[in-house]
Amino acid sequence: MRAYRFLGVITAVLLFAGAAAEAQTPSPAPAARKSIKLGVSGRPDQASLELALRRGYFADEGLDVETVQAQTGQEMVPSVASNQLQAASGSPNAGLFNALNRNIDIRIVGDFAHIGGADDRTVSIMVRPDLLDSGQIKTLADLKGKTISYGPGPGQITEIVFQTLYDQAKISSSDVNIKYLNFGDTLASFAGKTTDVAFVVEPLVTAAETQNIARVFRRGGEIEPGAELSIWVYSPEFAKDKESATKFMVAFLKGARDYYDAFFLGKGKDEAIAILTKYLPVKDPKLWEKSRQYTDLNGRVNVADLKRQAAFHKAKGNITGPVPDLDKFLSPEFAEAAAKRLGER
Repeated sequence: MRAYRFLGVITAVLLFAGAAAEAQTPSPAPAARKSIKLGVSGRPDQASLELALRRGYFADEGLDVETVQAQTGQEMVPSVASNQLQAASGSPNAGLFNALNRNIDIRIVGDFAHIGGADDRTVSIMVRPDLLDSGQIKTLADLKGKTISYGPGPGQITEIVFQTLYDQAKISSSDVNIKYLNFGDTLASFAGKTTDVAFVVEPLVTAAETQNIARVFRRGGEIEPGAELSIWVYSPEFAKDKESATKFMVAFLKGARDYYDAFFLGKGKDEAIAILTKYLPVKDPKLWEKSRQYTDLNGRVNVADLKRQAAFHKAKGNITGPVPDLDKFLSPEFAEAAAKRLGER
């Protein structure tokens, strides 16, 4: 009996000691959060990113994101190269290709937006209705002598799109009057009849049609199917932080998939539109109804098209030196890891 009592006391002591030790064991420290400065355009075509930001997907990954506005991707290149911005979305433009040609180690990591198939009007060449109704513009050859807005600045994919049209029409860029306008200002210039033809992005394409100030003349998908419109780039320092760099891509792809589910499959569309009208410049929900933006849901970049665009800008004299060796700057591993974690779609 005494032995049992002794064992009972020992057991109680051990249990108490274990509980006390457990109580004194410090809780694991919360995972350190990563602060990121992200270059954005603030245009309607960043809808997928906006969903990811507003739904907290970056925060869920332990990333505290501060957005920094810029008019064009070309403006962001020096900031990404110097790690003032850790990530940015921007068009594959002459500024980027020139930076790569100087061996500035900007990492190309994922697809942000690309042109879809023949029926895709995400980007469109639009014309004033009075020019169409009067017959002043019927064919591509009628672009000759017209005032054309190429978008925010030179050295962009708009040059490639219009050059394709000029080649079909057997005219040249010297046969038209080129100007550069931010996409939002393009609609005002249509209304004021100071622009005849313009490169326009959705949902501004729908807005122009709704206001009857411009109509679609050629869909982007008819002209350059599959072309890269915008890509993700990382600073070299951020790319070295493989865990955070992958988490960033996970968060974005969740937003891109939400966008696809809402606008292509109709799942949660009203909720998505409510977010986009609150935080992006286009405030009319009806203009978002026909919204379409094509993003590879696994983040894959159309590398062949990037190389084609670089060769074009070299031929046009927009690139100093040879065509950059893009393979040296590709880092698909972050998108690949993110897609593996989320499951490929």
